[in-house]
Parts: sequence; C-alpha cells; structure tokens
Amino acid sequence: MNDDKWQRTVAKRRRQRRIQNLFACFIVLLVLLILSIIGGYYYYQRTNSPEYALEELQTAFEHRDIDTIHKYVDLKTLLPPNYKILTNDIFINDKIYTEKEHSIYQTFYALIEPIIIDGTIQSIDKYIQTGNWQRFNYDSMLKGRQLGIDYTELINRSLLFNISFKEIKSIETIDDNSVMATILVADKYTDTNFDLKLKLVKNEEGIWQVSEVTNYQDYLTMISNLYRQDINTYLTNTKADLDRNNVQFKQLQSEFIVLAENFKNNPSSSQRALLKSFIDNKIVPTYQDWYNYLQSYQIPTGARHLHELRMESTTYTIQAWKAYAIGIQDNKPKDLAKAERLHRKAMETEQKVTDTINNMPALFMPTVD
Repeated sequence: MNDDKWQRTVAKRRRQRRIQNLFACFIVLLVLLILSIIGGYYYYQRTNSPEYALEELQTAFEHRDIDTIHKYVDLKTLLPPNYKILTNDIFINDKIYTEKEHSIYQTFYALIEPIIIDGTIQSIDKYIQTGNWQRFNYDSMLKGRQLGIDYTELINRSLLFNISFKEIKSIETIDDNSVMATILVADKYTDTNFDLKLKLVKNEEGIWQVSEVTNYQDYLTMISNLYRQDINTYLTNTKADLDRNNVQFKQLQSEFIVLAENFKNNPSSSQRALLKSFIDNKIVPTYQDWYNYLQSYQIPTGARHLHELRMESTTYTIQAWKAYAIGIQDNKPKDLAKAERLHRKAMETEQKVTDTINNMPALFMPTVD
C-alpha cells in the first residue's frame, strides 16, 4: 500500500471514530436529557403532591417557619367554618336561652367573625414563632372582653393550641384537585389520640393547601367531654378544702371591714400601720396558703385550665392586697389605684372560673332586651 492510500485510509478511520464518538456523545446526552425530564417530572410530581405539602408543614412547624405554613395552609378558608362550629357548640347543652336569644347571639357572632379570624391568624403566627399564646394589648379589640366576648376563653374552648401532631396515617383521593388526609393527633393535656380529617385542595398555582378540618366537631365533643369528666373529679376532690378556705376568707374580710370602718375618717399613721399589719400578717398569708395548696395539688389533666385560672385569680388577689397595704400605709394614690386594677383582674379571672365550672353556654354575651 503506497503512502497516499495509507494516509487516506487513516483519515477515513479517524472520521469514522469521530462520528462514532459524536454519536456516542449524542446518545449519552439524549439519555441524560430523558433522565432529567423524567427526574424533573417526578420531582415536580413529588413537590406538588399532598404528601409533600404535609411533610413540609410538619418541618415548618418544627422550625417555626411561618411563610411555609401560610403556603400550605389556607387559614382564611380553614378558620371560618370551625369558628361557626365553636360558637354553635357554646349552645350545645343550653337549656337557658330562648330561640330569639339564640338568633341574636348567632347574629352577633357573625358580625364579629372577621375580627376574630384576623386575630386568630395573628395569634397562630405568634404561637408558631414563640410557642406562647399571644396576649393582646389594651388597644386591641380582642383584649379582655372589649369585643363583647372573652376571646382568650373562646380560644381555650377551641382546643386549638392543645393539639399535637403524631403522624400522617393515610391520604385518599377525592378528585384531581382535592384529597382527604387522616392525621393522627393527640390532645396534649389528656394524651388522647384522635384521627383528624384534613381536606387538601390544589390552588391555582398547583400547591396543595389544607383548607378544611372535616371532623372538628367530633374532636371538640370528645375532648371537651373528657375535660368535663376531669373537671367534675377535680371539683369534687377540692370542694372540702375550698369551702374551708372560703370560710376563712369571708371571716378575714369581715374583720377587715370592721377595722377599716373604725379608721375611715383620715386615719393616723399608727392606724394605717395597723391596717397594713392586718393585711400582711393575716390576709396575705391565708391567700398564700391557698395558692401553695393549689400549686402542690395533683390535678386531673383535663382540669388544668380551670386549675390555672384559680391560681391566676389567687395571684392577682395577693398582689392587690399587697399594693393596697402599701397604699394605705404610705397614703399613696398610685398604689391604691394599682390595687384596684389588680382586684378587677382577680374578679375577671374568678368570673372565668365560674363560667368554666358551670359550663356556661356562652362565655360573655351582649345584652338582649
């Protein structure tokens, strides 16, 4: 073979190898492209699935990620039906109010619903961030009973912040844009398990969002009944001690009224000191003993909220008497005013105790003419 022919043969073989290499590269790239398309499809399917939404929610709660929670929970759709269930539940055992009163109260609850829903979303955000229940400032419509309903007690009755997540049990397809998820949860006080049914709906952006709790009424009824059983046990077991202490409180109150009556017209320094001594050595220690008793008492778990209200009421009462004692001795209007504010808080809290014990059908109602 001459040199010219040999060179042509080598060049031809080189061209063939280049073509083969290019073809092999094309095949590899094509395979990679197909794999990436398949992977992208499955990634899209995975990240746009209800399972992924629920898993992301679980992680978001653990990391206090509000933005992600709002992404996968449609609170403005979720909360209103449950608010209606809760306000209807207030009357579930009612034997007091007339149909007219029921109608007026339901109209009232409907009127304040937007404020309640917005406030609850704020509270949820705060709870997620800090783990603590938000107490609204004095300029808020949801502070105390300014709105005509005790918002804090309404939320306590909702059991909203007593639920702990355990696991996703199942997800069933309803249609192309909605599924029903069964979530195992537990009430954190009674440690009672419950299968909560969550409906997830795909929004316009293709994101699955929790939009409804379909068996909230069942959960509310079951857990509330457990609480009521524990409350009844708690009331029975503490009745004798409470009655005995109430006798002491009333006796001390009567003695103080007599003592204060004798000193009502511009009391002297020694008389003021005597009043303060009576408060410091008689009244405050008696209330402190009651507080210590409550603090050490082993309560049934479902009665925890009632027990905490009792302790809160007693704390305000002790603080009020202490402020009053200082104000009396030093003749300080500022301390006397502080004592009055604390006394009002104690009375408000004691009213909550009474409402809870009596299982009041409404926590606070507008006046019906």
